[in-house]
Parts: sequence; C-alpha cells; structure tokens
Amino acid sequence: MSKHKHEQEQQSEIRKQENLQDQNAQNAPSAQESTMEHGADKQQLNQSTSDLESQLAAANEEIARLKAQLEELNDKYLRILAEQVNFRKRVVKEKEEFQQYAVSMLLNDLIPVLDDFDRSLDAVAQNHNDVEKVIEGIRLIQKRLYDTLSKKYGLKQYKAEGTVFDPHLHEAMFSEKGDVHEPRVTQEFMPGYKLHDRVIRTAKVKVMMPANPAEAPSRATEVSGETQDSSFFESTEENSALG
Repeated sequence: MSKHKHEQEQQSEIRKQENLQDQNAQNAPSAQESTMEHGADKQQLNQSTSDLESQLAAANEEIARLKAQLEELNDKYLRILAEQVNFRKRVVKEKEEFQQYAVSMLLNDLIPVLDDFDRSLDAVAQNHNDVEKVIEGIRLIQKRLYDTLSKKYGLKQYKAEGTVFDPHLHEAMFSEKGDVHEPRVTQEFMPGYKLHDRVIRTAKVKVMMPANPAEAPSRATEVSGETQDSSFFESTEENSALG
C-alpha cells in the first residue's frame, strides 16, 4: 500500500514537471512576441518623430516665406503712402497755381482791347471834333471784345425787350400796367449774358403788367426765380421818372 502511494507521488511529480515544461514552452513564444511588439513600437515612434521633424521644417519654411512676403507688402504700403502724400501736395500746389493764374488766358486776350482803348483815346485827343470816327472806333473795340469773349469763352448776350417776362432771365427794375395778358418786357436797360447755357447776369428790364392781376399767370409775381409780392412791379413816381 505504501509502495503504491509512493508510485503515485512519483507519477504526480513527473506530471508536474511535464506541465512546467509545457508552460515554459508556451511562455517562450509570448516573450518573443513581446520583443517584436516592442521593436515595432520603437520603429513607429521613430517614424512619428521623423514626420514631426519634417512638418516642423515645412512650418519654419512657411513662416520664413510669409515673413518675407509681409516685409515686401509693408515696403509697398510705405511707397504707396508716400506717393499719396506727394500726390496730395501736388494737387494742392496745382490748385493754388490754378486759382492764381486761371484768368491769365482771359487777361492776355483782353490786353489788346486795352491797347485799342489807348489808341482810341489818342485819336480822340488829336481829332476831338470828329465824333463819328470816335464812335466808330468805340464800336470796333466793343465788337472785338465781344467776339473774343464769345468765340473763345462761350459768352453770349441775349435780348429781352419784347419777350415774356422770365424771372430766370430778367430782373425787373421798373413796371407799369397795360393791356397785356401776361408780364412782358417793354424796355431793356442792360442786356443779359449767358456763359454757354448758364445765365451769369440777368437782363435789367422794365415790365408791363396786366391791368387785371387776376388775369396774370403765376410768373407775374416771380422775380429771379423767387416768388415776390406783386407790389414789386407797381410803378412809383420816382421809377416812372427814371424809366
């Protein structure tokens, strides 16, 4: 009985040894796999590090490029700013010169007219009895002056007498009532002038008003584009005397 038990213990010990060997055999591949996995992790880490270094180098290159571009744009901005400052100064100077010399062309054209007046005055002094020649000389000077202003500068004279009163064209100096249905210019004291299509001086006129104000249109109470009281057109003894 004791011998049988001893044999069982031996067999049990043998099985333990065999199980231990089997376990060691199983553990051996696991250690190898762990070593392989560690190597793979290390390789992946190295690759990640290399990728990060490449990205960092690319980022540094981009920063350098953007910095150079920023400096270039800043230089352009400073040049443009300087050009604008110079342009403003030039415009101010040209404006001042224009205001100072704008009428130089007109004056150059009027100087010969002054020369004509000088010659006419000399002629009057020498021939003071020849009135017709004096008048003729004055008319020639007047024509030359008007032709210069009209042909070169667009100045036009317009007549008012006999036309319907227009507050944009006429300035009523005196008035009288008569047999008319609307205000009408009966006398022109001074002609009106236009520069191209713009009135620069209204004609100074005398106006005949409708005897019955109720028959007069709205322009009967208008002067220079503004509505005036109709009494503006009523004659006074002084105005009638001057008229």
